Formats: sequence, structure tokens, C-alpha cells
Amino acid sequence: MRTKAGRYVLEDCVLDGPGWSYWRGTDEVLRRAVGLLAVNASYPLVDELPGAARRSAAVDDPRIQRVLDVLSDDEGTCLVIEWMAASSLEDIVGEGPLADVESWRITLEVARALAAAAEGGLHHGALAPHWVLRGDGGRVRLVGLCVAEVLTGGGAPTTALDDAHGLGALLYTGLTGRWPGDPAWSSLPAAPTQGGRPVRPRMVRAGVPAALDDVAARVFGLPGRSAPLTTRAEVAAALERVSEKMARFDATEPVALDAAVLAELADTGYGARVAAETEPPADRRAVGPRLLAAVVAALLVALVGLGAWVVSRALDDRPAVASTTGPSGSASATAPPTGARVPIASVRDFDPDGNGTENPDQVRYAYDGNPSTAWHTVTYYNRPDLGGLKPGVGLIVDLGVSTQVGAVRVRLVGHGTSLELRAAAQEGARADDYVTVAHADNVGALVTLRPDEQPMHVRYLLLWLTELPLAPNGVDYQGGVAEIEVFRS
Repeated sequence: MRTKAGRYVLEDCVLDGPGWSYWRGTDEVLRRAVGLLAVNASYPLVDELPGAARRSAAVDDPRIQRVLDVLSDDEGTCLVIEWMAASSLEDIVGEGPLADVESWRITLEVARALAAAAEGGLHHGALAPHWVLRGDGGRVRLVGLCVAEVLTGGGAPTTALDDAHGLGALLYTGLTGRWPGDPAWSSLPAAPTQGGRPVRPRMVRAGVPAALDDVAARVFGLPGRSAPLTTRAEVAAALERVSEKMARFDATEPVALDAAVLAELADTGYGARVAAETEPPADRRAVGPRLLAAVVAALLVALVGLGAWVVSRALDDRPAVASTTGPSGSASATAPPTGARVPIASVRDFDPDGNGTENPDQVRYAYDGNPSTAWHTVTYYNRPDLGGLKPGVGLIVDLGVSTQVGAVRVRLVGHGTSLELRAAAQEGARADDYVTVAHADNVGALVTLRPDEQPMHVRYLLLWLTELPLAPNGVDYQGGVAEIEVFRS
């Protein structure tokens, strides 16, 4: 076995390309698994890799697989990368299209990772199914930020449109099992095309939800009533809006090709080819019972998660039970505020213990007067306390001037949010710069937070979420604020 720098052992090659290979290996010093991207010294762009790796390492987001070290020797350059036991999207889809909910969730997680990269002006540049990983419990990781573009040969500078197309291609692949991007970037069957562009997902697989079909179609500029999606932020926002409709998606709906459309496309030769491709080879038919058992188990997990979310949504319409008394205040959903409403000057997202932002493009929905729109947190893996990664996230409300505040009414997304109301005369950089004046635990859709000390004169309020409801996928946790109203008493 090959060893790099006297400590990194290359064990199993999991991916390769022209002049490079990606290995699972072991760091013998720290005794942990690592990924090792080895690029030959003869590769034309090998000298660009260290710079690309450094740019990638500057992005602090848990969805992006971090570059830990860069090594160079006579053989070339080797990047040491975080390792996660996972399967690539390419391998997963090779067994068949994903459930609609899972296609949506994975693409949204990648979009959020790219949003974090966009803050530093960075792109992935070569989004393809083998760069997206799904681990145990559904955790999603993106590999190859900045680096993958070098490995595909460089060329014209990557733009936001390239990554937007890549996101649409990932969604399309999950929904249909077919790859609509550069054929050299994936071994999956190519998507059918008309006029040089992929046909809609619903023309490939019957039953694809209209909302997801629309997102994919807009990315590729297909005819429709909605404007094209041309940036990562636009794709992410469109996927976020789809979350309101996820409870209606049936994760068990059968994967089938639309016979009418195949007949329509028969003159291109695609119909006959896809019919042949959908007949499993003999060796795959032999493992049918095991594959069926795995599919049934996966569907049960998806249904449990969706059921929990549907129950959560049903509970949203009930008044929340009066919540606990805060350090210097109380919370209740049963007694509405009686004082005059205080105008809100502005609201911004607040994530001092993370990467500094929490879906800032959605903040306007938290106080737009429309309870059907909302600001959402990102999703957190496996635990309601924001995955154990940070004490909280939230929104800072600026009232413009010091104002008497007697109550804050909050409409939340989901059931099971714990939150605090904090206040300060001046805007702070940390949560502890704000004094906690009330809190509420495990509440439903509507809660009113009241400081005990009346009147309280303050300019800045911090709505601080410390525990989040279960997300639609039944694995992650995600909170949201649909409306904030401030009252004098």
C-alpha cells in the first residue's frame, strides 16, 4: 500500500479520472479515516490544486467536506480530505430514482452548502452525482468545492449559472435516475433531450410532483409560466418554497416511465433505448428479494418521517399550551396582546456561533404580514438542539428607536420550538449581549412572550431559537418564523 508523508495510507480507490484518483485511507498518526485525492505530477493543472484547496478550506459549513492538508512530492499533489462513511448519489441512483422527498432534501442541502460558499465568491464548478454523498441517517456532504473544477480541466471561469445548472441536474437525476449534464461527468444513463435541452422530469418518470418538476424545468430554461432560475440563491429559494408542499408528496409512489411520452419520443430512438435499459439484467434480477426488502425498509422510514411532520402541521393550528415562566418574564398563547402595535424597522438573521448567516434571503418573510410565508433555519442533523453544534440561532428585530415593549407575538413553523426573547439597548455581536426577558419551551404555532417588568424600553429584540421541530424528512430538525409582531403592552 502507498503511503504519503509517512502517515497517510492509501487503501481503497473509490473514484478516478484522467490523471487523478480518490482513495479511502488512514491517518496513522491520528488513527482516523481520511479521503486522499492523488493527482499525478503530469496532470496539466496540478499546480492549481493547492490554491483551489485553500479556497475550499476557508468555507465553514458542515455540509462541505473539508480539506485537511495539502501534500506535494515527485509523484504529484495529494489533498487530505475529511472522510465520511457514505454512498455517492451516483451509486444510490444507480439502483433507481430516489423518493421525491429525498431528491428534494439532498438537492436543498447541496444548495445550502453552495450558499455558504457563495459568501466567499466560490463555486463548485463541476457538480455531478459522484461529488454528493449521503451517509448514515441521511447526512449530506458535498465534496470537491473549487477542486472539482480543476479536475475537469478548467476552461472558462465558473459562474453562478453553472452551479445553478448543476443543482437542477442533481434534482433531475434524483427524480428520474437519468443525468442531464455533461455525459463525461457521470456514468448514469443520459436524460432524453428535445431541441438540445433535457425534457421535463415528468416526461421521463410518471408521477413526479409538479412543484419539483417545475424547479428542474426552470433551471434548464424549459417553457413554462415561471421565470428561469439562473443563480444558486434562486434555486435554493425555489426549493425552500417547495417545503410547504412536501407533506402531499407520496414517497411510495411507483417509479414508472410515462408511456405516452415515450411513444411521442419514439422517433428519436429514445423510447426503444429506455425500454431496454429499464429491464434489469439477470444478475440484478437475482438480488430482487434483497433489494425489495431494502426498498420497503427505506419507505417505512420515509413514511414515519412524513407522518410526524403531518401531525406537526395539524398541531400548528391549535393554540399552544401556556408555556413556562422565563428568567424575568412569561409566555402564553391564550391571552392576545392588547396594546398598540409597534412598527418594525428591520430584521436580520443572527448566527454568531455558526458561519454568520442563517438563510438571510428569507428574513423578509418573518415580518411581511403574510403568515403563509416564513423564514426558516437551515436543517440540523439528528438532534433538536441544533444538532448539538451551537446554542441557538435567531432573528434580531430593530425597532428603530428605543420603544416601550409589552409583548411580542410570534407565529412559528412546526410544533416543538423552544425559544427565548432577549433585549438590548444596542445591537450586539453575541447572544449574551442581549438580556433574556422571557422564554417558551416546546410550543406550537403561536406564542406570545411578555416581559414581567413593565414597561420595558428597548430598541433591539433577539428572538433566539434553542430547540427546533422535526423537519419533513423525519431525520433532521428545522425551525421557522412566519410572523413577528411587537406590541406596547
